Amino acid sequence: MNRTVGKGKRLASIGLAFLIFVVLSALAVLIFREIRKGNTLESRNDAERTMNLLLAGLRDHDDFGSAIESMQLLQDKVVGVAAYTETGERLYVWGMTPEFLIIAPQKGNLSGPTLRIFKDMPTNNSIAMLFHPFRAGPAPPPGRNPPRERRAPTGFLLTTLRRADLMYLEIREPEYWSGRRAESILFPLIEATLAALIVFVRGLVLRNAEYRRRIEEQKNLVVLGTAASTLAHEIKNPLLSIRLQARILEKTCPPSAQREIGIINDEVERLSALSHRVGDYLRDPAGNPQLIDPADIALEVGMRLCGRNILRVSEAPPPRIDMDPERLRSVLENLVRNALEAGGPEEGLSIEAGREGGAARVDVLDRGTGLSPEASARLFDPFFTTKSRGTGIGLSVCRRFVEAAEGRIMLEPRSGGGCRARVLIPGGEASP
Repeated sequence: MNRTVGKGKRLASIGLAFLIFVVLSALAVLIFREIRKGNTLESRNDAERTMNLLLAGLRDHDDFGSAIESMQLLQDKVVGVAAYTETGERLYVWGMTPEFLIIAPQKGNLSGPTLRIFKDMPTNNSIAMLFHPFRAGPAPPPGRNPPRERRAPTGFLLTTLRRADLMYLEIREPEYWSGRRAESILFPLIEATLAALIVFVRGLVLRNAEYRRRIEEQKNLVVLGTAASTLAHEIKNPLLSIRLQARILEKTCPPSAQREIGIINDEVERLSALSHRVGDYLRDPAGNPQLIDPADIALEVGMRLCGRNILRVSEAPPPRIDMDPERLRSVLENLVRNALEAGGPEEGLSIEAGREGGAARVDVLDRGTGLSPEASARLFDPFFTTKSRGTGIGLSVCRRFVEAAEGRIMLEPRSGGGCRARVLIPGGEASP
């Protein structure tokens, strides 16, 4: 249930993080769009001012070229100017302009008295402006006096512009294009930064939630540990009395009652073992560390529990480890007892000691029933057991003792059947 809830929370956090990223990205797009719109309008206004300044220069100069060359501002701004006929033929040119130009009719551009088309020219850091030099305005309303006749143009206006249908003016806009290029770099960076920030914040939120959950678990464990310690202590005295009375009954009762007395003794031993293991689980897991040879402890445990030497030492012997010998002895006893209770041929049970990197490795191998996938996920949970008469404390105690020595313990199935319990503990100096 907890894993299902945890998975649901993670999926919900992913969905929320994605939604936040979409909202912030949309906000960034809107901000950049408004910035670009403002820069575009500013560049268009600058082009209009340059065009008006250029046209005004014709009052004092013969053509566009002489007007541009007489003003430093126009020289800095204008890339090229040209006049084209309706068929696209170029009538006049100054600077760099297209040799042939026709603008297809576009709705809203050619229907009015003026034409304004702006084209971006990124290779030149400029903007091209297309407009009509002359375009008659709308007819005057009925009843109004007709406008006074204007004086006929002369010179450049008469010979060139009057015959031109389209004007091309290319204006330098380096600041506009610098802003555009900066936007193209900054926008992906901001998007990546937003994504990284959201992932980082999501990780912080999940870690904080996990820390809060662990704190609550620790509080519960403190209460449970206090209760278990008190219970284990209170059980010891009644068990001692029951054991003594069973010994007395064993001597005085007839042979027919010996089986029942044996059952009492077995149950007393089981409760005593449970009380002892609960005490092991609650006491300091580190104990009194000292440099020991794990192979010596493994040999002793095998001889005592199996009555024979079941230890095999690899060519690279295990290094000495800094661990309480009683803690290591308890770990190996639990693992060997589990291997014996798993069934399988007795000759299939063995202990292998060796070196893995800089760590001491001790494997307890058996050819028993092996591990089911369901049990593998909960083997080290306190009070979880697959045996009808098991306590579920042994492997939890093993993990506490091994992790206190900065080591690792794992159980995995063996090829050919059975199980391998592996203990890895960082080594100190090598064994002699």
